[in-house]
Amino acid sequence: MKSEDQAFINEMVMELEDSIRALAAEEIRLVAKLGDERVAELLEYWERRMPPEDEEAFRLALDHNDKKLTWVWLRLKRARLSRARAGQALMKNRT
Repeated sequence: MKSEDQAFINEMVMELEDSIRALAAEEIRLVAKLGDERVAELLEYWERRMPPEDEEAFRLALDHNDKKLTWVWLRLKRARLSRARAGQALMKNRT
């Protein structure tokens, strides 16, 4: 791996770390605001454990904070996956 490629990946990892920290803080804020019961319902929806016949009505009833929390979860998932892939690329090319 070229040194400039490695530097780019290192920079990307640092930016991903910053994004993950900010998203995790927003997740904590939203979870506190929404409460445990609502977050449990959102997790059931997010993890696709909700009965299909209930899912559409639940989705239509989501408010701004509900949608924001699911957006945060999606962004966290993507950022963590990208960070893992970048780490794998760095480890793979160090040998």
